Amino acid sequence: MNIGIMFSGDKAAGVIQYTLSIADSLIRYSKRFKYNLIAYSAENLKYISDFNSKNINSILISDKKHTLKHRINLVSELLLNKSVFSIQNSQEFLQLKKYKIKILIIPFASFYGFSNKIPYIVSIPDLMQKYYPLFPEYYSLRKRIKRNFACKNAAKHSLLTIADSLGGADDLNKFYGIPREKIRIITIIPAGYIYKYKNMSLEISESILKKFNLPERFLFYPAQFWYHKNHIRLVKSLKILKNFYNVKIYLVLVGSPKESYKKIMNFIKKSDISNQIICLDYVSDKEIVALYKKAVALVYPSLFGPTNIPPLEAMLLGTPVICSNLFSMPDQIDDAGLLFNPFEVKDMTDKIYKIWVDKDLRNDLIRKGYKKAKNITLERYAKQWEAVIDEALERIK
Repeated sequence: MNIGIMFSGDKAAGVIQYTLSIADSLIRYSKRFKYNLIAYSAENLKYISDFNSKNINSILISDKKHTLKHRINLVSELLLNKSVFSIQNSQEFLQLKKYKIKILIIPFASFYGFSNKIPYIVSIPDLMQKYYPLFPEYYSLRKRIKRNFACKNAAKHSLLTIADSLGGADDLNKFYGIPREKIRIITIIPAGYIYKYKNMSLEISESILKKFNLPERFLFYPAQFWYHKNHIRLVKSLKILKNFYNVKIYLVLVGSPKESYKKIMNFIKKSDISNQIICLDYVSDKEIVALYKKAVALVYPSLFGPTNIPPLEAMLLGTPVICSNLFSMPDQIDDAGLLFNPFEVKDMTDKIYKIWVDKDLRNDLIRKGYKKAKNITLERYAKQWEAVIDEALERIK
């Protein structure tokens, strides 16, 4: 039985890490299927080249832009249930046809399965565009229209739609009318490399990080530089801690430069704590784990949800967590971290100070984090996905 898994995006992006988690868990723990890892570009293909298993094919499909006729046909089929133009099957459809893929897993809002006439399971990680007043810099009217169209139709035409939380499932039903009986909840897990290096010792971590010449104590925030990642409020918190509490806290940032990068860098340079902010840009998987291991705590002030991967990574690796209290993140963290309102700099500041100075609190959060992460395993994740695949197969019989 051939199952396809679609890859898209750059490796630093959450969607690729999410896709790698799905692929890694299924390839390791569900041997019943033949997996076809489908890359839209040579860059995507590199991410899946590490998989070494007899039950996979790595497929690079054409990454050429669709013709205008193809795009018009896709929209007309979605809206009118018929094609405007009579054109031949797309090149990518012909490429995939020979692999006889029974079901396609698409971990992001896409028409890929629909346009290629392959039954599919789609995961809609979030509908944050519906909450755009919270972050107007990120969602323009054009982007909201485009994303709403993609999410709604991708879910509408899928066999099953995956949400990461009860909150995510509620949004799919409330905003798009996706029936509850068509939605399945599979909570996200860390990427495979987190499990690979989770037993890394502090000594090894320090040796890996030696080249960065980091301070002895620091907070850690792994996130691309999008507006919704809320870096500026985090920097303001550290500024308050220095100027009003006389507490100097270092912050290590990793992540690819995105739309807000220049604005954040300029803000940091103009502040009086620029020497406390260390930007490492993109780092390797092993270095990410070493940073978690060495950090005093993960601070995660993101405005997006419903849930996020880094707090889970931190709990699994024994790093105390300070996290936003938005959407489903309180359920995700439970009592294994401190929560704050990411729009309120004072609340963030208070929680950062608390975890920075209280060793007993940090140890308690580490213990609770380990306990909560105990059942967050690739094997359990594979079984959840396998059950969804089986259910989808029943629907196409």
